[in-house]
Amino acid sequence: MLFPDFQKNIFDIIKVLNPFQVLISAVEENKENFRIDVDMRYLNELIHLEVLEESENLLDLDVIAREGKLITKGEYHVGDYTLAKFFKVHEVLFHVELSPVWVKSNHVRFRVTNYKIWNKERKKFDLVKIVSRIFPYHKNYLLKELVSLYPHILSLTKLQNEVRLNLNYYFQKAGILNNNVKVHRIDLEPNKLILYLRSSVMLRPLVDFFGSSIISIYDVVSQSENLLNQTRKKR
Repeated sequence: MLFPDFQKNIFDIIKVLNPFQVLISAVEENKENFRIDVDMRYLNELIHLEVLEESENLLDLDVIAREGKLITKGEYHVGDYTLAKFFKVHEVLFHVELSPVWVKSNHVRFRVTNYKIWNKERKKFDLVKIVSRIFPYHKNYLLKELVSLYPHILSLTKLQNEVRLNLNYYFQKAGILNNNVKVHRIDLEPNKLILYLRSSVMLRPLVDFFGSSIISIYDVVSQSENLLNQTRKKR
C-alpha cells in the first residue's frame, strides 16, 4: 500500500525538478505579449508644447524616426558659452543620429552614430563646424546640455557617445508599476518607434496619458494566433 504513495511522491519531485519545465517557464516569462507603436509626428507636437516652453536656450527640437535610427535636430542658443562669446556665435544648429544598442530594465541605450553642429548664421568659413570636428569637447558640451534638460528621462553613459533613455518614467506617469512591464526590444521605422514588451497588466493608461494619436497598443499573442490559424486554413 505504501508503494503507490511513494511512486506518486517521486513523480511529483521529478515534475518540480524537470529542467524542461523550468526552460518552458523561462521562455513564457520572456515572451512578448504586447507591441506599442509611438507615432513620432504627433510626439513632436507634444515636445513643442511641453518641452520647448520650459527651456530658455533650446529654441527648436524635432525627434524623427527613420529605418533603424532616431534623429534629433534643432536649434540651441550658445551665447553664454565662453568660446561662443569670443567668436560672436549666438545660435547653433545640430543634427544627431542615434542607433539602439540594447534594452535593460526598461532603459534603452542609444549610440550616437552621427553628430553635426554648425552656425545658424551662414558664414564662408563656419568656425563652429570646423572646431567641432577637431575638438569633440564642444560636441560633448552641447550633448550634456541637452541631456541635462530632461534628467528624469535622459542620461549619458560612461561612454561619451551613448545616451540612455528611461522608459520607466513614462510608465510611472501613466500609473503603471515598473515590475509589471518589461521592455524586451525596440525597433525604428519611418515616423514610428516600436516597443516589444511583456506586461502583466493592461496598458490602456498609456493611451489615456499620451492620447490615441501618439500611442497604439497591439496584442502580439492574439496576432500570432490569428496568423497561425490563417496559415492552417490555407493548408
